[in-house]
Amino acid sequence: AKYNAVDSLYKAGKYKKALKLMEQIVPAYRGKPQAEKLIFMYANTYYQMGDYYLAGYQFERFETSYPKSDSVEVASFKSAKSYYQLSPRFSLDQKDTDMALGKLQAFINAYPNTQYRSEANELVSELRTKIEYKDIQIARQYLKISDYKPAIGAFENFISDHPGSTFRKNAFFGRLDAGYQLAVIAFRDWLKSDL
Repeated sequence: AKYNAVDSLYKAGKYKKALKLMEQIVPAYRGKPQAEKLIFMYANTYYQMGDYYLAGYQFERFETSYPKSDSVEVASFKSAKSYYQLSPRFSLDQKDTDMALGKLQAFINAYPNTQYRSEANELVSELRTKIEYKDIQIARQYLKISDYKPAIGAFENFISDHPGSTFRKNAFFGRLDAGYQLAVIAFRDWLKSDL
């Protein structure tokens, strides 16, 4: 009865109510034929409710438990997309962004002919741009506070770490500007010492 109630609540989009029942019955169905569908619904319920940490974790468990399932590709994509959803704005620590990039790339590698390939590639591109933007902003911040040697290093790191970036020209100009400012300071210091 609870299984049928979960199924109808889930189909009706009443995820909060369905989740309460799922938490009661999921352990009882492990190893039974209905478990595959139930566990996928369980993971997807977290996804639909916006609880991406638990959604990613539950989809990964589904993939591990049912590797031959017809839904494993969808579970893998939704798992990776859950981590994408956890990626913070560029100014914060990008640990979750790096995790999302890894998960999305693993999905693309595992399912090269998937229907989700273009969306996954767009998500990867967006996350890479976010990381590039953070790195160029760090280099610019050194330049802004007149700390030119670290600025040069940060721009050089950016150039080597992000060879195809749209911010590459900015990095070259920033490195040139920091080098110029450093040379001006060195020249002024030389003039003062010569007098």
